[in-house]
Amino acid sequence: MDTSEIKREANTLYKDVQPILQMGRQFEQLLLTDVAKIVLLCGRSNNDISANELLGFIVFYALVKQDRAMLDVVVNRWEASRDVRLKYEKEAVQILLQLKGAIADETVLALPSILNQQDEAQGTRLLDAAVNAMYRFAQVIVKADGQITMEEMAALSQVWQMLHTYHNPEADLQQAIQAVTPPVSAASAPASPTVPAATAPPPPAPSPEGLETVMAELNQLIGMDNIKDEVKSLTNFLKVQKVRADRGLATTSVSLHSVFSGPPGTGKTTVARLVSRIFQELGFLAKGHLVETDRAGLVADYIGGTSKKVDEKVTAALDGVLFIDEAYALTPKDSSRDFGQEAVDTLLKRMEDYRQRLVVIAAGYTDEMLRFVESNPGLKSRFNRYFYFKDYTPDELVAIFNKMCRDSHFHPTDAANDKLKSLLIGLYDQRDRTFGNARLVRNLFEKAIERQANRLAVINTLTDDILTTILPEDIPDPDLAPARPAADAPAPAVPQADPTPAPSAWLEQFTPLLNQALHPIGTTAKIRLKRDVLQFLFSADPVPDATEMAALTVSLLKRSPIEGIREIQMYGILPGDEFPEWSQEFDLQTDA
Repeated sequence: MDTSEIKREANTLYKDVQPILQMGRQFEQLLLTDVAKIVLLCGRSNNDISANELLGFIVFYALVKQDRAMLDVVVNRWEASRDVRLKYEKEAVQILLQLKGAIADETVLALPSILNQQDEAQGTRLLDAAVNAMYRFAQVIVKADGQITMEEMAALSQVWQMLHTYHNPEADLQQAIQAVTPPVSAASAPASPTVPAATAPPPPAPSPEGLETVMAELNQLIGMDNIKDEVKSLTNFLKVQKVRADRGLATTSVSLHSVFSGPPGTGKTTVARLVSRIFQELGFLAKGHLVETDRAGLVADYIGGTSKKVDEKVTAALDGVLFIDEAYALTPKDSSRDFGQEAVDTLLKRMEDYRQRLVVIAAGYTDEMLRFVESNPGLKSRFNRYFYFKDYTPDELVAIFNKMCRDSHFHPTDAANDKLKSLLIGLYDQRDRTFGNARLVRNLFEKAIERQANRLAVINTLTDDILTTILPEDIPDPDLAPARPAADAPAPAVPQADPTPAPSAWLEQFTPLLNQALHPIGTTAKIRLKRDVLQFLFSADPVPDATEMAALTVSLLKRSPIEGIREIQMYGILPGDEFPEWSQEFDLQTDA
């Protein structure tokens, strides 16, 4: 890549992460640290960081810091003076090493975990945009020196995994805050926290526009028609109660505590977040935020610790909703020596203490949630509103996949959607009570993007269309899909593939696979098998790059191997010409 293209890509990354930079200096620190990790990982994959790789980082760093002197050099004078360039290359290395010194674990990125939590708590969509921008910049770094090695492909795959792995967001954010905040003296330290008041500050006046926005978001959710109807009925009831109260008329006592029951991945957390905002828009809650927790967040493993953990979660959720996932785990069947009952008792008391300031939504499998509520008269009296979530249908799961693609700036082809639907129908037909639904689709989506990344890693020229298109080969095969068979069903018989397909059958399978991969870059290929020699003729205008064609072919041959081949011959030709512009030969017995 030339330097002007690298500068443009660094500027694109800077524009794409503006919403994160506007969130404060601690997020700026997190972003720079994570980008430094990516540059170090991709750059050092070849045991050295090249000048172009350093250029990409220093341009981004100067833009983030708004360092005008540095920007003037890297943008306007980078190519003009070797001495100046060497000075700022050295400075870039020093900045990278300085950021590296603040890194506890070079294999973990902090920002994705924090943005994932932020999106879940506030309904924002910062994570996908940031992940896409940072991964694209990683691709720029590995291509910056003009060639892609196998080590760089491995580094790119590791970056993808790091961008989609979530760890401890609280610890990561606290570390970033400490990095940008001077220490506080004891004299200026905040006083010890006090017990929250039982009554909340006056909630904001209801906003018709805000309520309409939330209801529109509810209607846009895929499937769950019964849940939408129940939420609308509850909303209408609360609106009437609010009007009656405002006019001094008698109102019906309202319990907003609810049970969300159903299989995993059916949208319970998403609906809970919308319901909390509805309560806030109608004036029943002052903030309307959502705090998520589970047994681990409420139950300690020592005497006296459980009530403290429950109080911390309740305090964080006041004037909003406390969402307890897998709440039935608080009361296991053999709970005689378990602290879960202490958590339930403490929670019931806090629900009573803060009945005007706290809504609790307990979620989990239907049968287990019924047992949980029936296990305690206090639970049964407080949780009397039930929402039953159902499995998504295969068509709805395909629609969810396509929405994930749109939100992340991808678009599957019709053929990719057909393969996906066939895969989902098979998984749906053999589902059990642990069927993942939208979580399964999320895993399939991430696996598809990972497979696409591996496919694109060997292509030097990446257009936006190539970067955003999901092809059928990117969709995981059934044996790679993250699913499990039904517990009470026998394992389906798996047909044994022929380990050595006939050459003619292999050619019929491999030729369209190769041409499908070449289609986005306007190249076609013809293949001929002559005894133990495999011949490839690549045609495009301009002539295809020899290194790029070799890398792509080797990548596909690893996925669809054929035995008995001694030599590979490759040719690049202009359409209509009789003689190729280049040729390459590989002896498989001697060449690596």
